[in-house]
Amino acid sequence: MMKKIHILNLFVLFVVMIFSGWDCKTKINALGEDDVIYVFADSSDRIEYEEPLNSIFGQFIQTPIMEREFLLRWKPFENFEEYKNYKNIFIMGRLNSKDPVSQNVRGLLKEEVIEGVEDGRFFYIPKEDVWASNQYVMIMVANTVDDMIQKIYDLGDLAYDNFTQYYYKRLREQMFRHMEQKELQSYIERHFPFTMRIQHDYFIANENIEENFVWIRRVQPDRSILVHWLPLSEGFRLNSRWIIDERNRLAEKIYSGDVIVEEETRAFVTQFKRWNAIRLEGTWRNDSLVIGGPFRNITFVDSATNRIYMVDYYVQAVGERKIPFLHQLKVIIYSFDTLQNPRKEEQPA
Repeated sequence: MMKKIHILNLFVLFVVMIFSGWDCKTKINALGEDDVIYVFADSSDRIEYEEPLNSIFGQFIQTPIMEREFLLRWKPFENFEEYKNYKNIFIMGRLNSKDPVSQNVRGLLKEEVIEGVEDGRFFYIPKEDVWASNQYVMIMVANTVDDMIQKIYDLGDLAYDNFTQYYYKRLREQMFRHMEQKELQSYIERHFPFTMRIQHDYFIANENIEENFVWIRRVQPDRSILVHWLPLSEGFRLNSRWIIDERNRLAEKIYSGDVIVEEETRAFVTQFKRWNAIRLEGTWRNDSLVIGGPFRNITFVDSATNRIYMVDYYVQAVGERKIPFLHQLKVIIYSFDTLQNPRKEEQPA
């Protein structure tokens, strides 16, 4: 009985904080890994929620082994105090449950919120910095287990978008908070027709003005960005076949013979910042070195500069989870912008 009362009190405190706008002036920085989500739900419901929630937040991605994009860690509510300061927390409750988590969620929701859940208007409630700074908390509420599952499938993409928007904002702030390489960025701007923010420990591994590329790299583990540009020729039509062939041609010279594994690679039409682009998402291998890993490629035509731009990045990290490194590289390449010409170095007066 005492254990149950303790759990109920913890959850009362939790919901009061969430729905009353409680805020603390001094908060620790959130703990744990960026890509781990701690999930709390009634113990009887967990088995029902795992598969649908993983289908949204824990999708498998080939690297070439299969890795989940985000790792869901289900915890009993009696351990909530231990995990409340971690970066990502999901709470799942339903209105028709007599179990502690759901009962206390219902008991503390305003009547109009309950009505909104009952008639399907409300499902997830996101909140930032609840117990710790740089923390994301999401409450999911539904009428029944079946309703919760259906809501996850119907509205999960919206919840995913809300979470990943915060996730990448937090990751960007963490990556560039200290030791951003502004001098290296300035060098790039003076020598090449693009600009991009550079995190610490990256360096230029190779550059060739005649071949129109620059390779930016960080080791331990190996993370690389290749930027390649070409003049746009009359009648050129961008397609995935051209991108694969051009990437393989460059990799033969630059990466000691890496090739795209085409059966494990997909092409998408996408929007990259202000450009219509083709995105490749797949794996590469190097048979002579017996290595491989995931890569991503964004290629687009920039009408303002009359050029084709290819921004390619890969990870090679044997024995490590690769998805977090892909996320970090994505943050960097989304700082990319084109330049009409390299910015000339200012001459002294």
